[in-house]
Amino acid sequence: MPAEILASKYKTAASITDVGRQRENNEDAVLLLDDLGCYVVSDGMGGGAAGEIASSTIVTYIRNAIKASPPLPEARRERFSEAVYAAHSAIIAYAEKREYSSMGATLAAVLLNPWDPAVADIYHAGDSRIYRLRGRRLECLTTDHTVGNASGLSEDQMPNGMSGLLSNVVGISKGFFITNAAIDVKAGDTLLICSDGLYRQIAPERIVEALRGDGELKEVLQEWVDEANDAEGIDNLSAILIRFGKLPGKYEPTEEESRLNATPTEAVEADDDAGDTLI
Repeated sequence: MPAEILASKYKTAASITDVGRQRENNEDAVLLLDDLGCYVVSDGMGGGAAGEIASSTIVTYIRNAIKASPPLPEARRERFSEAVYAAHSAIIAYAEKREYSSMGATLAAVLLNPWDPAVADIYHAGDSRIYRLRGRRLECLTTDHTVGNASGLSEDQMPNGMSGLLSNVVGISKGFFITNAAIDVKAGDTLLICSDGLYRQIAPERIVEALRGDGELKEVLQEWVDEANDAEGIDNLSAILIRFGKLPGKYEPTEEESRLNATPTEAVEADDDAGDTLI
């Protein structure tokens, strides 16, 4: 069964989130549903508790959707996207009701394919990132949604105060979108999903060094948090690591599963469960 494939021990995962040394609250949110092959990091922004609420809303909507979804690749993809757009609408409504000038959160997520362990879907908005370490090569699989990148300029070319300014996050009032892509997964790969608090404080060579070592994933994550905080701890730091061992074979769906996968809306409606919402 596809659910048994996702729950099998061909992968290990760990997560961490830390407030840092210079922030009063942690606006990041992390979702790790390892048995369901769903992993999310969201970095909130906005005054007061707005950032915390935005990021928590995103992971709550996604958690509810994936837990309620049948183990069909297309149904899961549809559920995931619908959950993000529903969270987007909820954040906008919440911000308008309280007259917040800004409120939103980034999204970086990996959704494993329950039928093919060699394939994963990635979803992205903002400047949280997804990396893949394969051998000695660390590759960033996402492109930051900044004004500079949207304009075709490097951040160094941007005017003062515009460098790193985000052009797209969940909850932005106009023009929100999710980028998504299918990636291949191989035995020995490690995926890193993280907020900017990690890659702005931990150098790429240090990431490679740590991931190629023998340490447990949770220990590696704690070392990064300690290193960031021993420096200046300038930001919240959140990350998920997924390490892949020998991949199981593909699942052979039944005719009925293939039919339902080709019509994901029907499959989703047949197993609908709204779950809890936050705002």
